[in-house]
Amino acid sequence: MLGRASALHRFFTGLFPVRLIVVCAAVLHMFLTCCAAYSFDFFWTDEYKAKHPKPANNMPKTMDEYYREVNKAADKSKEIPSPKFEQDEKLVELPDPSILVVKYNDPPGKVEINLNDLKKKRKINSIGVASPQFDRLVYSTVYYYPSTKTAGSELYLMRLDKSKSVQNRMEEAHVNHGRKILYRTEMDSLDLDIQKTLTVVDWSADGKRLAFKEKISYTPDGLWKTNLFVYDFETGKVKELSEVRDAILYYWRANYDIRFKDFRWDIYPVGWDARHPDRIIVFAYAATGENPKFLGAWSVDYKGNRAMLLSPVSTQFDVTQNGSCLKSNYNN
Repeated sequence: MLGRASALHRFFTGLFPVRLIVVCAAVLHMFLTCCAAYSFDFFWTDEYKAKHPKPANNMPKTMDEYYREVNKAADKSKEIPSPKFEQDEKLVELPDPSILVVKYNDPPGKVEINLNDLKKKRKINSIGVASPQFDRLVYSTVYYYPSTKTAGSELYLMRLDKSKSVQNRMEEAHVNHGRKILYRTEMDSLDLDIQKTLTVVDWSADGKRLAFKEKISYTPDGLWKTNLFVYDFETGKVKELSEVRDAILYYWRANYDIRFKDFRWDIYPVGWDARHPDRIIVFAYAATGENPKFLGAWSVDYKGNRAMLLSPVSTQFDVTQNGSCLKSNYNN
């Protein structure tokens, strides 16, 4: 019996250090938990806190505060600092461009649409031509279709704001203010490589009619044919003046037995006749491989009732410049 008590005494005596370790571990865990909860604030000195401040929480608390911050950031992004540039005496000053109002059909019959960038841009606008009264403006647009290698064109009319100065009403003319299609080329042919363009020839002196031409070309062979048209603003109709082409063919066949239907030839509308304001002057040429052969100066009235030969050799005729356009002029 005594031996059993002695054994128990030794067991509990050896167990005591283990229990003491467990208790100490529990106390240490509680201590560390409290320290973490309070972020060791009671260990920080004022000097340490000054050098290691707590991170500020700048997150917006409400939606109104969020939108105010967003608007402040947007306004700040708009403030673009102006670039600093030091003037160099060696730099050459660029002259300031000025826009002038000039006569359109000058020299007569020479204005054409620049189509150099048509295949790249797919759309080219001609220069706008204002009427003699500066109340209307006409221009044409050429569209290119790469799938068929064809081009079509439309002629547009825009009204000008007469409450503004002449130059301002022309500069501020825009398709957003409204436009009307006066004429469009026919594109119902399935042939490839056909291009049709419309170009303004000039307004009549009274502003009631507009002469324009249609050029038809075939890519492999070049220019095929030029057709002359007149748009009558009193009737709202377009008249093709094919009578002048018929008169030219008849004259050379009847007098010289030359059938130009079998050869390449064309007309070149020049403008409205200064002596007869209702008539349009047209030059005609035949392709000879070298210098074109002059087929005469012709005249046709805007209704197409009568086409006549003015001269078989001379091109000296007075043609009016009625329409106006804008031109950029560089002055030193």
